[in-house]
Amino acid sequence: MNKTIKHGGNLYEASDLYGIPLEDWIDLSTGINPRSWQPPEIPISVWQRLPEAEDDLLSVATQYYGCEDLLPIAGSQVAIQSLPYCRQHSRIGIVSPCYAEHPYWWEQAGHDVIRLSSGEIDGLIEGLDVLLLINPNNPDGTQYTLEKLLGWHHLLAKKDGWLIVDEAFIDSRPKQSLLSRFKCMPKGLIVLRSIGKFFGLAGIRLGFIAAEPLLLTQLAQRQGPWAVSHPARWLGALALADQQWQQQTCAFLVKQSDALYQILSDYFQNIHQSHYFCYVPHPQAEQIKHQLAEQGVWVRYFEKPYAIRFGLPKNDKELTKLLIILSCFLRL
Repeated sequence: MNKTIKHGGNLYEASDLYGIPLEDWIDLSTGINPRSWQPPEIPISVWQRLPEAEDDLLSVATQYYGCEDLLPIAGSQVAIQSLPYCRQHSRIGIVSPCYAEHPYWWEQAGHDVIRLSSGEIDGLIEGLDVLLLINPNNPDGTQYTLEKLLGWHHLLAKKDGWLIVDEAFIDSRPKQSLLSRFKCMPKGLIVLRSIGKFFGLAGIRLGFIAAEPLLLTQLAQRQGPWAVSHPARWLGALALADQQWQQQTCAFLVKQSDALYQILSDYFQNIHQSHYFCYVPHPQAEQIKHQLAEQGVWVRYFEKPYAIRFGLPKNDKELTKLLIILSCFLRL
């Protein structure tokens, strides 16, 4: 991991800074589903064998995503770090604010990175070789229609450009995924998917990249053999096949997100809501983060622009505690 970039989930750091034991925190610093899919006990045979591409992970993933051109990867981070080295020098537009690893790795590879807002895309796309965005966006929840995305892809593909869409947060809205339109991926369209966010399984490091077969082959060679562990493949296939859990989880995310929004709306304006978090621009964001941390609530703080992102509390008890803390200690 690039140590210069801050990420959520750093609860050990919070515990050391504020002297609060790990078990006493409400961790709202990530966008990960707090009510994860519950893995069964992993058989010893799974631990003893190297991962095999001939298992059922790809067939289950193809059914889940509706797309055949998929490569399992050890988390989306692998694709984020590898894709910049699969092109010659390019001008890449990255919609910001965004997940900071995206621009960092394109810059590391020597490309010209242009940070732009969603409203600037149409005016600048003719001068770009690559457009990269997150849908829905992390951290501010901005969403793009399929028609808009397909239009941008058409413009870029005509000049051998790429549209890269990170769909880490789209599982709760599967019909809004680009993969719902393509059984086989067209040239110049690259989609990243994650098991970590929706399934709440960030620790197994499993994701997928959907792209034309030639690019997938190139990325597979960069990743090398056995990149995704056998336990991750085994658990991922089970999770992707669990349709009942997926339906229940979609309903939970909507309900919990609405409950969080209602609590925050009593204290903040201009709240950007998604199914996984609420993003709140605020000039005193750093002070708010500190006040919440003193009471055992860990949130994600952003400087450009100043904002806080609240992940979902995992149950009603945490929602109630957050409400009490906001009412008693937020004095701005």
